[in-house]
Amino acid sequence: MRKIFLLLLSALILVPLPSGTGQRYTFDDLMSAIESSNTDIRKSDQEILESHYDTLDAKGAYTPTIDLLLTGTYMANPSLGPIKVSPSDVKGLPDIMASVWTDPIDVSMKMDNNRVQGQLTLTQPIYTWGKISNAVKLYETVESLRTMERNDKLDQKETELRTRLDALYWMGEIYDLLDSIDETADRLISIAETGKENGMLLEEDVLDAKIQQRQSDVARRELDSQYSAVIEGLRTLTGIPDLSPDMIDYTPDTSLYDSILSMDSEEIKSMAVSPDSLPLRMLSGMGDVQEYRKNIAKGSIYGLPDIALQVSASYGGVIDSNWLDSDTWGVNITLALTTNLWDGGKKLNDIKRAESGIKSAELDYEAAVRTIEENAVSAYNEAMLSMEKIEYLEAKADLNDSKIAKEERRLELGTSSESDVLTMKLDSLQNESELLSERIKLSASVSTLMYLTSSGMNQPLITDGTV
Repeated sequence: MRKIFLLLLSALILVPLPSGTGQRYTFDDLMSAIESSNTDIRKSDQEILESHYDTLDAKGAYTPTIDLLLTGTYMANPSLGPIKVSPSDVKGLPDIMASVWTDPIDVSMKMDNNRVQGQLTLTQPIYTWGKISNAVKLYETVESLRTMERNDKLDQKETELRTRLDALYWMGEIYDLLDSIDETADRLISIAETGKENGMLLEEDVLDAKIQQRQSDVARRELDSQYSAVIEGLRTLTGIPDLSPDMIDYTPDTSLYDSILSMDSEEIKSMAVSPDSLPLRMLSGMGDVQEYRKNIAKGSIYGLPDIALQVSASYGGVIDSNWLDSDTWGVNITLALTTNLWDGGKKLNDIKRAESGIKSAELDYEAAVRTIEENAVSAYNEAMLSMEKIEYLEAKADLNDSKIAKEERRLELGTSSESDVLTMKLDSLQNESELLSERIKLSASVSTLMYLTSSGMNQPLITDGTV
């Protein structure tokens, strides 16, 4: 019996542990709770939002930047002077000017205490060799990848939820079996002790019955531990801290097993590595990101000038009614070309680094395909093995029922004993326990296959920007 419940324990270990309202939650209710309350999903939502703002920043590079500079100055003693210029102060003055200009000229200025200066500058990129458009595509792709990552996490949470709920249901069935095993073991102990007192049975027979009861106690404690872990995992998964088994309205849908296991391993493997699957689409998108990085690096190579138009208006002086007539304001229109001629080879390294990233993304894709195929085949084989074991154990259960019925008729005829009947019933209950543990393992394998073969949302990777 201990071996049987160790099988149950190993089956539950295959289920990964995640990180009283009176309401009854269905599967859909719990999925809604996951989508709105699960910390992993909520964090992914924030990452998508951050990526969206990154995309908006990249698109903002298409538009002009407008900068404004304003300064104000206060001078305690703004007077300059007296300043006088005589003809002798000017070298090379023509004789005709010297004959006219005989007296010194006063060039002293009286300045106001307050002065202002301002400049408004508009800069519009005209051509950047695709750096802006490729940056937009890169961030659009990253945003799309974040969205797909979120959807993939939700698919994983759905798989985990179904596996945990299935395990919870079948474990509840096992609790009922343990109750029946305890009753049967208690009766066997009573019969064995009575038989020993009458000299019909040995001490070993009593000990054997007590050991079977003890095994049931150990199995119950192991089951309690696993049952508690599943419940805690469901609370973490759904974000419902007070979730309890009596609040869950769920029965395993075994028809899902037939639909997924009606295919052979090659069909399963082919579906699992479909280019439309979210994991492979994400890896393909990572390759696109590296390709855009390479294009941006190539657009920044030495000697390729970025072209921009700059318009600036400036003023410096005192604001008064004649400020337009003064010569202290101006408007400049500039067409600028800027390029880097050499930086120690950093830009060449950026290109090579991006090319290496592209190759790494290709290798990651190839490795992921092999890993997914391996996992799909492994889960399929485990599911088929569990199906065969279940068929065997069901046939054995039918046989046990037939044997018990015959033994009970023999008991009525006086050719058998109650202890023989109880021993056969105990074997039958142990067989049913093993059958339920196989159902838990089958559920884990089928849920894994359902996740691996789901294509997810058909969502485009990028939205092209304009050059």
